[in-house]
Amino acid sequence: MEKNKSVILYGAGFRGGRIFLALAEENVHVEAFCDRDAASIPLYFGCEVLTKEETLEKYSDLPFIVCIDDDQAKERVVNELRESGVDIYNSFEAFFQGENDVEIQTVQCGSKATFQIIPELLKNRDNLVGYSFGIGFDFSFEIELAEKYKMNVYAYDPSPEVIETMKQQNLPDNLLYSPYGLSDEDDEKVFYLPSSGQDYSEYFTPWTSNENISMQVYRLSTLMKKNGHTCLDLLKMDIEGSEFMALPDILKSGVKFDQLCIETHTRIFSNSVEKMRGIKCLLNEYGYLMVSNGRQEQTYIRKELIK
Repeated sequence: MEKNKSVILYGAGFRGGRIFLALAEENVHVEAFCDRDAASIPLYFGCEVLTKEETLEKYSDLPFIVCIDDDQAKERVVNELRESGVDIYNSFEAFFQGENDVEIQTVQCGSKATFQIIPELLKNRDNLVGYSFGIGFDFSFEIELAEKYKMNVYAYDPSPEVIETMKQQNLPDNLLYSPYGLSDEDDEKVFYLPSSGQDYSEYFTPWTSNENISMQVYRLSTLMKKNGHTCLDLLKMDIEGSEFMALPDILKSGVKFDQLCIETHTRIFSNSVEKMRGIKCLLNEYGYLMVSNGRQEQTYIRKELIK
């Protein structure tokens, strides 16, 4: 598996430091910082700090992410770099997963979740159906869909701790929980538990944890057939890396959904940028456009629904 390409950060300040840490989490190496005050900043986050001229001379083949708060200064720097022919990005999100395809109003759903939904697709409609995979211990997202938007929510999570938690819950009648996971086949699969928490994943390997468990997973098309559904108003996926197997299968199977809320788990891959960009390219190919672009969470809409 190929590794991510290194990058240059333009701006050795607070924003540059935050983006450095975000990139480190995604296995992206920062080769150097570029800053107008490079002469007085010998090192920043362990990286050398160079002037624009020095950086272009040494690293003109690397992409630049511009980390400047002032919009006018940022525009000036971007224009200067563009004249030099380098690959330029205005933010971490633009570099990592691309810009929004279209601008549509979204709102946060759930008290703690960072998922955005498109409310206009849910208002004044009867018999809404949503599937949510990987509900974890905060299911305020699913409860809000059920109570505020009157959606029939089918919630799934196979983790043993979640199963026990859900036994103690008094859920709305239109929120139905089942202890299954989502994947690209109907089977029992081995999941590993990292030492950092209770988020089981097919992609974690034995060196991250010596604890594993077999859990039942299904294709989305199988579950929809079982429940008597042919299309979905909303699909949510927070499945700890399994999205890279499940999503291609969902799209190829012909399942239609109006909006998708997906959390991507790319940091467990050395080619995380390719993985992330691949998700967006795949969804675009099948007619879904990104409308919300968060650090890990994105929201997509089926393009036929854009007015």
